[in-house]
Amino acid sequence: MKENKIELEYVSWKKMVSMLIDLASSIEKEHYRPEMIIGVLKGGIIPARIMSDLLDIEEMGIIGVRFYKGVSLREAKPELTIPPTPNVRGKNVLVVDDVIETGRTLQLVIDELYRYGVREVKTLSLYVKKWSPILPDYYHSVTDKWIVFPWEIRETLKNNIGLDNIISREDYKLYKDIVEKILKK
Repeated sequence: MKENKIELEYVSWKKMVSMLIDLASSIEKEHYRPEMIIGVLKGGIIPARIMSDLLDIEEMGIIGVRFYKGVSLREAKPELTIPPTPNVRGKNVLVVDDVIETGRTLQLVIDELYRYGVREVKTLSLYVKKWSPILPDYYHSVTDKWIVFPWEIRETLKNNIGLDNIISREDYKLYKDIVEKILKK
């Protein structure tokens, strides 16, 4: 019987910030200036906060969507869990997420933002899966791997996915206590 093994790619804090700097530079070259940045919970909230700093955008918000229930395990369809907060009516908004895989979460977010009265939506993601039918306006890399960010180490290990071959020593030291606690269970 053939074992389905997920190929992982770990993205360090340094690499993730470097990717966001590249994306911010592209946005600035286009002279695009959103009034608000919306982070898609959970994975997009940290990149959204960093992007708000890089672009010097004061107003930030969130939108919650649940689609994944584990590594590579999706629900039947994405579900809005938290409506856009704060009020987006009449604003130009940049939506930030970490990975676009099927595009279904991104499409739900765009639809909901327009339903809540946003004037314009542009989208940004660090990664896009090569099979995604929807591309964000801004993205850094295309991949077919399962991406693991530094803010989801425990979540990944909880799903019995080994990180020992992909996580850097520096990051391993940072998460050593968490990693060891999980491995002892």
